[in-house]
Amino acid sequence: MFFLFILVILFVIGFTIHTSKIGIKIENFKIDTEKPKGNKINKDKKIIIYLIIFNKIELFKRNVENLDKQKINIPENIKTKVNYKEILENIKIDIRKIDLIIHLGTEDALLTAIFTGILSGILGGIIRKPKYEIIPVYSNKNFLRVKLNCIISVSLMQYIYKLVFNKIKDLKNDTLNKKVEG
Repeated sequence: MFFLFILVILFVIGFTIHTSKIGIKIENFKIDTEKPKGNKINKDKKIIIYLIIFNKIELFKRNVENLDKQKINIPENIKTKVNYKEILENIKIDIRKIDLIIHLGTEDALLTAIFTGILSGILGGIIRKPKYEIIPVYSNKNFLRVKLNCIISVSLMQYIYKLVFNKIKDLKNDTLNKKVEG
């Protein structure tokens, strides 16, 4: 009976971890390159990270802006190099809500049109739900104005699988290197 209880507990924990997601909620994030240095990104933005279990329950909400950066200690033996290309290729990002408005202007009208087209193409490939606007501004100055509100989530298991497979790959490479050297 005790082993059945332990088995059920392990199953529930495994199911919880497997269905967990990391959620990121960005509210009132604005970038304006016309503002003075130090004020280009607004101060009243909120970037909240939380854990979602069973696709419903939000736990451990933390505002990234309020985190004490001094308390975050990363041990020196942990590699902190991040390969963003590999993360974007292998991780499915679920965009629940997005409200993105971009005003883009350059001194040259041709460049403004080209950059607007390129940015539209990139965002169209990333954001499946077309809830964004890219507005070209044809004035004789360079500027960028971005307003973003969004809720995105990423499956926690994808990161865990990725970490495990990378660790296995590193162990295999270390073993092969030792065989070649020895």
